[in-house]
Amino acid sequence: MVLESKGLVLMVVYVDVYILENFIVNYFLMTVTTQTLYIRINNKRAVLSSVFAAFYSLIIFVPKLQFMTSIPLKLPVAFLIIQLAYGKTEIILKLKAAALYIVYTFVLAGIIIFLQYRNSNNPAAGLFIGNFTSGSQLTALMIVYIILYRLACYVIDRRKLKTYTYPIEIITKSGSVKVQALLDTGNELREPVTNLPVIIVEKGIISGLDTNKLCRIYIPYKVVNGQANFLEAFKPEVVKVSLDEKHFEYKNAVIGISDAKLSEAGEYQALLSRDII
Repeated sequence: MVLESKGLVLMVVYVDVYILENFIVNYFLMTVTTQTLYIRINNKRAVLSSVFAAFYSLIIFVPKLQFMTSIPLKLPVAFLIIQLAYGKTEIILKLKAAALYIVYTFVLAGIIIFLQYRNSNNPAAGLFIGNFTSGSQLTALMIVYIILYRLACYVIDRRKLKTYTYPIEIITKSGSVKVQALLDTGNELREPVTNLPVIIVEKGIISGLDTNKLCRIYIPYKVVNGQANFLEAFKPEVVKVSLDEKHFEYKNAVIGISDAKLSEAGEYQALLSRDII
């Protein structure tokens, strides 16, 4: 893209590079915003909102759309970017995130302006340090920060997963099946009659067990949105829970059958009640 004024070429803008850099900047701002609020958002949503923000930044090259860069219009756009990233999150949290996003945007803009004046007597000439621009260096730092943050999240998640995952063996008269179970501290589900804790297991994992001779139980439960339903379950002879390589315990529990896959990566196939451990 070539920008002109009164027949004179002012600068050449490579649209693909411009969009990519703006995507990185907005993804960085989204990452810092979610970190400040101590929450996690879906990475696909974060990417989608960053892509939207990157394409929105192109309006500065369209004279007829210059009015969309005014502060009154930028505020709802910032909220829309947060809406795309946060989905069905509470409105109060979205407003807080939008406010932080705007604050961090102004802070980052201030840093860029400071670098521009520090490294050039003529700011319009660009941000140059040797053979590299300050803008490129700043973008590189953002990329490094995002990568390190994602790696840290991955390592922490893997450590938590290893700490709270237990091998269990579901034993019935017809046989047994071994499964990796994640301790779910939010799982307080109990069978109403026996008051036994419920272990939720993927349906495909227990397909090798002959559960037809076992008494089927239907446990009422409610999901977060308040919708009530029934979970199909059965009572095994016993459940063997391995606490570590040398220690295990036998527990009485009810096995709830889940049609949904509990772990996308297949790292565990069951959810333990917190009353089991």
